[in-house]
Amino acid sequence: MQMDWENPDMVKMYKEIFFPCASEKMDNLRRANIKFSHYTSAENALNIISGKSVWLRNTNVMNDFSEVQHGHECIRAAWDDPSVGGRLKSALNSVWAGTFDKIWETFQESDSLRGLDSYMISISEHGNSDNREELYGRLSMWRAYGGSTNVAFVFNNSPFINESDALNAYTSPVLYADIETFKPQFLRVVEGVEKYKHILSYVDREAVIHSFVSALHFAALSTKHPGFWEEREWRVIYTPKFSLTGKFSDKIKSSIRCVSGVPQRIYTLNLENYPDEGHIGATLPELLEEVIIGPTAYPWPIYDAIVEELNRAGVPNAEKKVRVSAIPLRR
Repeated sequence: MQMDWENPDMVKMYKEIFFPCASEKMDNLRRANIKFSHYTSAENALNIISGKSVWLRNTNVMNDFSEVQHGHECIRAAWDDPSVGGRLKSALNSVWAGTFDKIWETFQESDSLRGLDSYMISISEHGNSDNREELYGRLSMWRAYGGSTNVAFVFNNSPFINESDALNAYTSPVLYADIETFKPQFLRVVEGVEKYKHILSYVDREAVIHSFVSALHFAALSTKHPGFWEEREWRVIYTPKFSLTGKFSDKIKSSIRCVSGVPQRIYTLNLENYPDEGHIGATLPELLEEVIIGPTAYPWPIYDAIVEELNRAGVPNAEKKVRVSAIPLRR
């Protein structure tokens, strides 16, 4: 049988086997109703508001373009470890001979999709136990992403956690791990296969291979060095030629833009609802909780410009949704 995406029990099993870490983090996010923040420059903030959209940029233009290679190295080490990959090989091949090697072969064949044809936007969990982050934002993020005109959007989490395939773009939490700390997380997948292999034996082999390659695909794109753990990053990932369910969307369009002097392809994710497909809460008035202006020499001109653009975009009470964090500027 094929994967039945309309069957809640099948979807639950699928997540437990192939995405245990991401599913656990998503459940925690829902329970705590954690909001997201996106740190950027004031110029880009105006582009987001006026365009009612965000740009998904290629993995090659990330702050550290070696991140995808880091994820791949973590996967390779776990795959080759007899206590991790060896167990997985035994479990899979006991159901279908040769499946373990076929998964790795297919994953390798799709390597160019991750290195050349995957696009993303980064967001960060917002808030901490003493509420200082809600008041001021996160200083390390101000320093890393906003330049001299720091702005942070604070977003409600609804469209990021919707169970929808309307856009063929997927929200993925970043796993902060090195080669050794990645292995216990990969072992959770192995244990899921061992637990459910009697059920998987009734599922089409090609569907299982695709599901496993999907898990490896997002692990490669969402694993980061543990030194960055305090960023608490999530990623919205779009790979045009890749789909979890086999359905592809035409809602995200590409164009060529010049960003910081670098000509590049970007994909535009419009802030729109698609209620018939379960994607809701994504329009700017629904999505935006507030805008925080961070350390900058120009807080009040930026405040005035952002409020004006929010009013034009139909965001109610714009004046009350924008504030200055008042962190002193220090360079």
